Amino acid sequence: MNAQLPRGASRLRPVRRLLLAQAGMVAVAVAVAGLAVDQTAAVAAMLGGLTCLLPQVWFAWRVFAADPAKPASMLGALYIGEALKLVSIAVAFVAIFRVWPEVPPLPLILAFIAVQTVHWFAPLLLEQ
Repeated sequence: MNAQLPRGASRLRPVRRLLLAQAGMVAVAVAVAGLAVDQTAAVAAMLGGLTCLLPQVWFAWRVFAADPAKPASMLGALYIGEALKLVSIAVAFVAIFRVWPEVPPLPLILAFIAVQTVHWFAPLLLEQ
């Protein structure tokens, strides 16, 4: 049986791997913060990790929804997606600190950084 992949599915496979790796890093950050400190730190780590992950998921969806046959469409999607990703990250941090002023900043920021550093390993994840 020769199953056909949906249009664009092969383009998305490496991106899915990257996003899953980032989601895994969120889980690791939450577990480490929860075991090393307490439940409050784990919640802060979850918020920090999701502050990085969710805009990245939206960015990937936005870019891969663009028609790859039209370079101008792809470029526009990249610029708009990146700008909105950065704005949404800033808005998320502001919202977290407004809603939960006593949030422990260290696990929040460290989880964000941990999830972001998964991009450093993107060439290894996207190579296959």
